[in-house]
Amino acid sequence: MEKLMVTRHSTLERLAHYANMASLVILLATGFTMYWGLPYISYSDAYGIHIITAAVFISINWILVPYNAFINGNLASYMFWAADFKRLWGVIKNFLWGAEYPTYTVYDIGRHRFVNRTHPVGKLLIFSHYLALFVITVTGILMYSDSLSILGVNISGIILRFMDALAPSFKVSGLALAIIFHVAMAYWFVAEAVIHVGMVQLDPRKSQHIRSMFIDGKENVLEDPTADIVDTSESTEEFEQKTVVKIK
Repeated sequence: MEKLMVTRHSTLERLAHYANMASLVILLATGFTMYWGLPYISYSDAYGIHIITAAVFISINWILVPYNAFINGNLASYMFWAADFKRLWGVIKNFLWGAEYPTYTVYDIGRHRFVNRTHPVGKLLIFSHYLALFVITVTGILMYSDSLSILGVNISGIILRFMDALAPSFKVSGLALAIIFHVAMAYWFVAEAVIHVGMVQLDPRKSQHIRSMFIDGKENVLEDPTADIVDTSESTEEFEQKTVVKIK
């Protein structure tokens, strides 16, 4: 079969993915060790590793990942567009009634780049991931120090006042509420990982995506059953989902 080999994941993107996975595993392991009082490592050692790894994890997610998406022109492809609702409904119909699985990878041969490559469920996970990341970052700051200041602004004090305002509804203190939110988001990260792995690793249609992320960053889009190929090189419009043509 004719090949059309393209770069699906850049080297920086793959390195960020590896570092993100490793740091998340370490954060969950050390965090739950402290929370449950597990005897595998001392509290002080777990705390020290947790703080250092948290700095790495936050830097990857708040700096490296957005930067990589920006320089590669992929920011728009992470947004949940109208076409993604249709794709998501197609996924649901496939799951419930065995309908044809929707294509969601869109490669533009005119511009030599992907205009969409993220599964609609994956996009929802991205939004939930960053919401959870925001909550766990904010609460983590308060748990780390109640007097952390940046440029003279007492960040911890602001967070604590917000938590104290919410706390009466939960019948706990502001700091206790921060801990509850922090642990809840950690559990969400576990659930997110299970959904992500189950959605990607257990789907044979995505074998090329897995190979691309973990081996060489390349894929043959002509052999990708999730892919549509478009050509907007002669179009005056940025991209119109209705022009998608499946090439088999």
